[in-house]
Amino acid sequence: MVVRAKATEPQLTAWEIKGCGKRSTNQCRKDNERENYNWEKHLMLAEYLLSPQEFTHVLMLDADAAFIRQDHNTLKLIRDLMDERKKDLFLTDEDWLKYGEGRINGGLILAKNGQFTKDLFQDTFDAHVSGPAPLKNWRIGVRGVVCSSNEQICLNDLWRGGKGPIFSDHAMMAGGKKWNHGAESGGFDDPEVEILHFMGGAK
Repeated sequence: MVVRAKATEPQLTAWEIKGCGKRSTNQCRKDNERENYNWEKHLMLAEYLLSPQEFTHVLMLDADAAFIRQDHNTLKLIRDLMDERKKDLFLTDEDWLKYGEGRINGGLILAKNGQFTKDLFQDTFDAHVSGPAPLKNWRIGVRGVVCSSNEQICLNDLWRGGKGPIFSDHAMMAGGKKWNHGAESGGFDDPEVEILHFMGGAK
């Protein structure tokens, strides 16, 4: 397990600096800190997928999420599910919320090491750096995608925003109620829950 406790520098992109106008650099960093820390997830995934150590899979799990089943190997179950469906990327939705079904939660990502996942997370981070200007050459083959908000919205745009065929050929979405349950909605005593996510007020 690796905990990335400090964000990669420089944190601020050119378009973020421009958007801050006359605000100080420190204030600009503070105003963009949450989004940029979330984007660090995609940079980290890209770096480990491209590592010469050749990891077979790379898991990104938010620090406020936890595996809660001690009687079996949750990650093996996920890997088996990915292999069964012939997918390279495992994502979960927020179906524990009233309108969350089908909406990706960015706090749990398991990527099988391959060309698609290597390209994807380089692409999404490059699109973040590009900001409001669409990234011209996505390695995975999509066009016209803008990622000028957070990383979760970027993934959702790829999944549901008309770019699905290229993305969904390689990615799968599983139910968050089982695989990434928001703790603010319970799940503590549910034997079906594999991972609890203590986001927001549940911390």
